[in-house]
Amino acid sequence: MSINNVRLAQVPIQTYNTAAPEVQTKEPAEIKGDYQLTMISPLLAQMLLAQSKKITPASVSNVQGVTEAQKRVSGYKNELRDMLTHNKANIIAVILRTMNAQDKDGNELIQGDEISGNFINAVDRLDEIKDLGFNTQHVLPIHPPGKTHAMGTAGSLYAPKDFLTLDPELVDENPPEEVKKRVAELYEQKTGKKLEKMDKNDPEVAFAQCKYYIDECHKRGIKVMLDLPSCASVDFARLHPELMAIGPDGKEKVPQGWQDIRMLKSFVDEQNRILNKPLVDMLKKYVDMCVDLGFDGIRADVGRARPVEFWNVIINYSRAKDPQFAWLAETYTHEDASPQLNMPYDRPQELLEVGFDSYYGQYHNYSDWLTADVLFDYVKENIDMNNKIGEKCGPKSLIGSFATHDDQSPMLYGGAPWVMFTTILQSMLPQVNPYIVDGIQTGDFYLYPYEHALVRDSETDNHECTVHTGRLDIFNKSRKPGGNSPEIAQVVKTAFALRDNRYNELNPNSNVKLSMTNAQDVITKGSFIKLPTNNPEIIAFARHKDGKTLLFVGNRNINFKVGGKIEIPGLKPEQKFANLMPSYGAESKFQNDKQGSLVVEMGAGRACVFEIDDKDIEKLSKPENVLQQKYL
Repeated sequence: MSINNVRLAQVPIQTYNTAAPEVQTKEPAEIKGDYQLTMISPLLAQMLLAQSKKITPASVSNVQGVTEAQKRVSGYKNELRDMLTHNKANIIAVILRTMNAQDKDGNELIQGDEISGNFINAVDRLDEIKDLGFNTQHVLPIHPPGKTHAMGTAGSLYAPKDFLTLDPELVDENPPEEVKKRVAELYEQKTGKKLEKMDKNDPEVAFAQCKYYIDECHKRGIKVMLDLPSCASVDFARLHPELMAIGPDGKEKVPQGWQDIRMLKSFVDEQNRILNKPLVDMLKKYVDMCVDLGFDGIRADVGRARPVEFWNVIINYSRAKDPQFAWLAETYTHEDASPQLNMPYDRPQELLEVGFDSYYGQYHNYSDWLTADVLFDYVKENIDMNNKIGEKCGPKSLIGSFATHDDQSPMLYGGAPWVMFTTILQSMLPQVNPYIVDGIQTGDFYLYPYEHALVRDSETDNHECTVHTGRLDIFNKSRKPGGNSPEIAQVVKTAFALRDNRYNELNPNSNVKLSMTNAQDVITKGSFIKLPTNNPEIIAFARHKDGKTLLFVGNRNINFKVGGKIEIPGLKPEQKFANLMPSYGAESKFQNDKQGSLVVEMGAGRACVFEIDDKDIEKLSKPENVLQQKYL
């Protein structure tokens, strides 16, 4: 899409110097107070770390199940930790400043009198989100972005100027009267003062409107977790040198490829594993803020950026306030993902052992996994890790990270069929909470016509509209996410309804009815059975529990039809196959050969789910083909 026909700048644009000069650094400020720097040997540090993984605060058992924030909504209770660990969270990732933006002129950039997304107009989309079956929101950062050496005209969501305040640009200064009344009540409860003016420059107004938004989510049964940035903006670094990491060259550490952020310093003495108390204290205040606002959990950006000792303190601190406070780690299984320079390696098992409930995993690389066996090997690897650590720390899960905000839109790989294929697949995999970025549910390509355009008006020192091609815009005030493939939404809705025991309710007039009443248990707790095929591009597996069986069959090839035979132990000769998912793409054919196999001819990128009467499939399958996540 060309930007030539898009009205971006109304006056001639001058040339701006985009080079980022070095930020002057200072020696870390002396740590004062009652924090004792106890010197210990590295060996003892390792022993203490091993012990720290077993620590549970003594006060946790006395914590009330419902926080004061949760009491704002009658009958609401945070259950997000249990939902994540038991594979029951259906997650949508949203950016509040774009979630319900109003792009009047169609250039996809919010300018002039156009309205960006905010705490109040985002509420208008909650019924849509709930109707699709999402029960959890991952809210990308909502703090004021840094303005110096910024990326984009609004500043990156992951370059906070302040961790303990909210972006004033998310405030609606003229909300509807009934909303204004409720926000005023929340404001007075917190400050003890009457709200005289809905002023975005009053930080307490932003807090009150954020509480209103979260309460509206909770009224609809939607849990909300906030994204905690791993680094800070240049503006923050200048104000808080004692919190910033300094390299051997005496300069601030900068993650590779990110000019707008600086790394935080976790240790005052890394060799002896002594944590940086001012940073620990700030993150405790961050947790306090989240709990007060009503967030149900935190997604930790680049989880490996903080050591396990640090997370042990912060996670246990949050659980002392709310035992159900959930933690999702952005960490991967094998890769040292971007940004690489100045970042430690991924270590998912350590993070899970120290208290994280769920992690990203490696499904975002699925487009490179060309055969079914690669997928099955990865499923096994994660179940094995869960079963290894589960006895001590309970079940752990992944998100269906087939595409996150860091990845290009899956529409660019295979269009709507690929998105529908991966949606159905992730809804059926074990140990997975489905995860979709806002806009993908209707086929957004995230191709913005203003990419790298220069504009006159900017909220930062950068007048270039920074965009990562094909990725959700986190740098500018952009249009509301969405595409032109509504058929994807129907697949999302159907797949989630099956997971949540609402399938027949969703399709009351359908000829295809689900006999089982415990589909959620089958999918979230049942065994995973790999089914042999004679075609490596055909993905076939069963989910089985208490004699009930669901069968997934998919064509991994997004370009061509494929055919093959699937061996299904215990398959009855009279078994019929009725697809529970919406049909799309080329017609697929399924024939029971009455000899224990299903012969298939599947359209490109097709995925189907069947209920079959096969009580003995687990018992009759080879032991190496049966996987079971334990400790659920």
